[in-house]
Amino acid sequence: MKKKAIVLLLVAIIAAVPAMAASRGSSGDGDFGIGLNVGNATGVGMKFGMGKFDLIANVGLDMFHIGSDGLGLGGEVGAFYEIADIDFKGPHHMPITLGFMVPMGFFFGDQFAMNLGLTAMVGAEYQIPDIPLLFYLRVGGGVDLAIMNGWKVSGLFAGNVGVLWMFE
Repeated sequence: MKKKAIVLLLVAIIAAVPAMAASRGSSGDGDFGIGLNVGNATGVGMKFGMGKFDLIANVGLDMFHIGSDGLGLGGEVGAFYEIADIDFKGPHHMPITLGFMVPMGFFFGDQFAMNLGLTAMVGAEYQIPDIPLLFYLRVGGGVDLAIMNGWKVSGLFAGNVGVLWMFE
């Protein structure tokens, strides 16, 4: 029952976003985006634009640890900086970003467990001109620390792909 309620809430949020959005051509300073993220924390993705610097947050199911300790809820926060911008002529361009993410996972099974990590990531973004849809891909690696279910340090592969509806 709880899973159905969460899924319905996510669908309602994603369905309501286009009705509230302003039409824009590219992301920039003071922008906010919300949408669907698939990756470490599969669920809702958010972006807070500050020019070439962006703050990123994702909340959802922890897909990279699912099954290891039970149902996992994940979240990640991070910061990215635009290091290059590939120009495709006219309004078409693709910013290349470099940054870091701090993924967190909380697991509810036979016993409570928690993971915390740090990842360095590179990403690419593309926003359709005159439509406020921003597509992104981010990949990287880092360190993962299992807490509360025996301390364990391991390597971590991180990745996210998603689409955001951007607001001015």
